[in-house]
Amino acid sequence: MQIAFWEWMVREGEGPHRVRELFSVPFKREDGPIWTFSRMGATRTRLSDGRTVSVGGEYDDSYDPDFCIYNDVIVQGPADQVEIYGYPSDCFPATDFHTATLIDERIVIVGCLGYQQSRRSGHTPVYLLDLGNYHIEEVRTVGESPGWIFKHDAELGSNGVINIRGGEVIQTKGEKQRYRRSLDDYTLDTRSWTWVRTTKRNWRQFSIAQEDGGLFVLDKHPKPEALLPRDIGYVRTSCEEWNGIRIIVAGVPISITVGVSFIDLIIEGDLPAETSQALAEEIRRLAESATASHCIFD
Repeated sequence: MQIAFWEWMVREGEGPHRVRELFSVPFKREDGPIWTFSRMGATRTRLSDGRTVSVGGEYDDSYDPDFCIYNDVIVQGPADQVEIYGYPSDCFPATDFHTATLIDERIVIVGCLGYQQSRRSGHTPVYLLDLGNYHIEEVRTVGESPGWIFKHDAELGSNGVINIRGGEVIQTKGEKQRYRRSLDDYTLDTRSWTWVRTTKRNWRQFSIAQEDGGLFVLDKHPKPEALLPRDIGYVRTSCEEWNGIRIIVAGVPISITVGVSFIDLIIEGDLPAETSQALAEEIRRLAESATASHCIFD
């Protein structure tokens, strides 16, 4: 796709907001997004000949008029060359927060967040990009896959086996979709395209929601520290994020994450059921106190 403006955007690295200022373009959602190479959730694969192959990615979030999830492949050469390859969405859909694993002259693309209407709970999208001609095709896989996974890690092992761990998966409940942490590890054999689940952790998960369907944002966004238990002894760990906290109870790691719609509690080991339930109940009560809203287990 030889479009001078797109190639300029790749070379300059400008985002839509800066471009709107430069060219006095007003914000009108009906005009559609301004194409950009400033993206989250894209992959960039460095090849031995100096090329860099970038796949997909998204700009900002749905509230922004320039929000877009891309389904293109952009190749940058060592002498500032830019080649942009576009695909029909039924051949390669909008893809972000995937992984790209280089195997010989091919890139294996695993997982995706994508647009809400495109997600298929229980299915793991896998695509194969040929670096010789940039043809891309979906791969049909068999076995026990991780489901609709994204934000995960992929590592190439021996004999063309890709190890997949971490990330999140989409689960569907009625017409609602929600994110859950992916708890187990998987392998994908690229010779037979067979998935194997390699762990069976069976960790306990609890999700806390506001009964009225409210969101844990803005004035009702409890700080993770406000959810630390008072009746159960624990030790804090140094591995924490802005929206979550990790503790150890009776030698078992526990993660508490405050999301948009849910507070997720994951018990990463063999904690007695009675202690697990007591811990979850205390965090539910603390969430109620912090948000002044009735909270329930989802």
